[in-house]
Amino acid sequence: MGNPQLVLLAGGLYVVLLLTLGLLGRRAQPARTLSEHFLAGRSLGFLVLLLTLFATQYSGNSLSGFPGKTYRSGLSYIMSVTFMIGIVSGYLLFVPQLFREARRGRYLTPTDYLTDRFRSPFLSYTSAVIFAVTLCNFLLAQLMALGHAVAGLTDGRIPYAAGVLGGMVVIFVYEWLGGLRAVAWTDALQGLILMVGLALVVGLLMLEVGTPAAVVAQILEVAPEKAANPSLQICLTWLSSFLLLGLGAPLYPQAIQRIYAARRLVELRKALMVMAVMPLFAITTVVFVGAVGIALFPNLDGVGSDQVTFRVLAYLVDVRPAAALPVLLVMMAVLAAIMSTADSALLSLSSILTKDFAARILGYEGSQAERLTRLAPIFSLAVLAGLGSLALQPRFTLWRLLEIKFEVLIQLSPAFVLGTLHHRGDRRAFAARDMTLGLVAGLVVALSAYAAGIRSLGGIHPGVLGVMVNYAAVLASRGLRLRGQGHPPYDPTADPNPTAAAT
Repeated sequence: MGNPQLVLLAGGLYVVLLLTLGLLGRRAQPARTLSEHFLAGRSLGFLVLLLTLFATQYSGNSLSGFPGKTYRSGLSYIMSVTFMIGIVSGYLLFVPQLFREARRGRYLTPTDYLTDRFRSPFLSYTSAVIFAVTLCNFLLAQLMALGHAVAGLTDGRIPYAAGVLGGMVVIFVYEWLGGLRAVAWTDALQGLILMVGLALVVGLLMLEVGTPAAVVAQILEVAPEKAANPSLQICLTWLSSFLLLGLGAPLYPQAIQRIYAARRLVELRKALMVMAVMPLFAITTVVFVGAVGIALFPNLDGVGSDQVTFRVLAYLVDVRPAAALPVLLVMMAVLAAIMSTADSALLSLSSILTKDFAARILGYEGSQAERLTRLAPIFSLAVLAGLGSLALQPRFTLWRLLEIKFEVLIQLSPAFVLGTLHHRGDRRAFAARDMTLGLVAGLVVALSAYAAGIRSLGGIHPGVLGVMVNYAAVLASRGLRLRGQGHPPYDPTADPNPTAAAT
């Protein structure tokens, strides 16, 4: 932005708003229980649910990582629009049945579903570890995005470390005060601000640098390789990324907990329907910002390219002072997106540490587990301290962090997609050993590739290869088990009640 005082003023106003919503969220809680704190009393309606799901998917990774990835990959990254649409398709594979099961079983964490459905301690603890590692990765990315946002918007006059440390303090206080209800309210406000601000900024950018066609012409002059037709390997990488995000992102622990927190299934379905068209605006906009960055700043390095969004905003204000207000609006929305997403991740991580680890280790159940609510701030503070120290010395791009967490998280996809297909008593239902075999096989493939330094096989992510092996192992295990029990292979075209048909 080039004006540290303006950034501090806007950031200060937003922090005050965060703390106010945190206090209001605390006052709105009828009781200080785990369900109220982590799931907002399962009372989220359509509009708040829509905007909080939107904010969960379009985080600091989207606003900083996606333009940065566009900057590094070139114009072909417009394919990322399909990635986000694929995420909604991934939700629809299991969300309706999971919502019903969650209401019946009063689930609090994603692991509660797996524990109730499969009754396997190994599967429960392994999934809890995967969710916890994923959330740590996610939170680390948000802390890095905060530092990049502040440094980029002030041209480095407010250092990266100040953004990270300041954000940590606010995130901790806000998460401790308000719980999911306040986070969801902030998400709703942030989503509205973001859509309005981005629309204004894109309009001003087009006035200043020209239409998308003019931007492409500039890229052909300064970096023609970034406007070239994609190779076959890049196309395979697109397909792999579509599967990685489409099967992985719906398994975000914070996203699953929003499913639990929905008031009614019909409102949840409506929210997902609207979510399906949002990428056409949201992702196209941030890809355009990344393309403008290629034209204006063609020589940024890998990690520095994650600041391209903020460099473009600062440039716009420098050349067109009238853009200060809409850019300020976007800046506040960016900070809001990052901080509300970080709050969501921290809140979900705190619930997993409290319910899936502390309560089980201590043997607490039901009302006894409610005593552990007071431990949540302690877990949150310890996690922030550890991740904050890593964020102060970034060694990865935001997109690299995004890929790493999905490589592992996606291995839980069969447990949710296939596990919700049948009721537990159905002979076709998948058993705990089926899911365990698949999970272990998928993790071995994905992690072995990483240990060997393999990041792609012909454009396919190791995690995608792992989940293919995972699904195959689960299906093969069930098939062998059913044959061993004397059941014929399941035929979906067969008459489910042949005796009645004969009669």
